[in-house]
Amino acid sequence: MSIYGITVLISIWVGVIVFFSAIIAPTVFKTLDEKSAGVFLRAFFPKYYLFAIVIGLAALALIMIFNIEMSNILYIAIVSMTILSIISRFMIPIINNARDMGEKGKQKFNRLHALSVSLNVITLVIGLFFIYKV
Repeated sequence: MSIYGITVLISIWVGVIVFFSAIIAPTVFKTLDEKSAGVFLRAFFPKYYLFAIVIGLAALALIMIFNIEMSNILYIAIVSMTILSIISRFMIPIINNARDMGEKGKQKFNRLHALSVSLNVITLVIGLFFIYKV
């Protein structure tokens, strides 16, 4: 195992983020009504973030197990991506509760959704940085 094995894991993670953003999300909103889209996304997002967390923790475990040398900035990148995914995963029920409040929770939902999207974009950018720097 080497830094290149870790790069494969991070590349898969980045690919999943891009695939969701470019393919899955637009398709869901173009083909499903709002209620069905909501049902799908509520089932999808916990798995999406769990996948990210597992990839991040696996990469970190492999770095330790195989004593893979890398710069501190690359190590911090993986840790950051993992932490952002954990935060995003724990935000899901809060976002869902705001959505369930209807008009009363709309402003809260919009803020939390924007934050969630931002965290996902930041995770993507960090992942791309990692791949570029290797």
